[in-house]
Amino acid sequence: MLQQWHRQLEAALNSAHPALVVAAMVVLPLGPFPASVLFVLAGNRFGTGLGFLLGVGALAANMTLGYWLARRGLRGPLERWLARRGKQVPTFDPADELRFLLLFRITPGMPLFIQNYVLGLAGVRFSRYLPVSLAAQAPYVLAFTWFGQTLTEKSGWKLVLAVAGIVAAILLVSLLRKILARKKA
Repeated sequence: MLQQWHRQLEAALNSAHPALVVAAMVVLPLGPFPASVLFVLAGNRFGTGLGFLLGVGALAANMTLGYWLARRGLRGPLERWLARRGKQVPTFDPADELRFLLLFRITPGMPLFIQNYVLGLAGVRFSRYLPVSLAAQAPYVLAFTWFGQTLTEKSGWKLVLAVAGIVAAILLVSLLRKILARKKA
């Protein structure tokens, strides 16, 4: 049922006004909706260049909203939710803020909304949070928008190249994560 709803939403966004698509890229990943699907849609709909620009802009707005929701509006409920599960808000040494932020942002498989909320709850400074977060996520936006554009073309080699780009981004992030983890140890 959830997959059917997901497909219907994608179909609706594919024919929606561009402003609605951008609004969806900002709002939907505040919950458990995968941002990557929206970036593929943006690439498919707007092409790689414009899709990437719109995707990064929407990502910046999403990260900003998620951060401030965690810092202000949802802080109490999120802390109580964690406490009921025997967890607490992560803390870090302020000297390790950049490493903590990078490691958290590039950890594979962690949904965007969880990253935003945890980093906001942890008290990472916003002046560092947004630029570092965007720098860490922009390669993914580029890879997924490029992949989305290749789906509209009849060129098999471009599709293979786009998938290779996504795999390369994932491998690069894994390598960076290992390097940062070694420096921490």
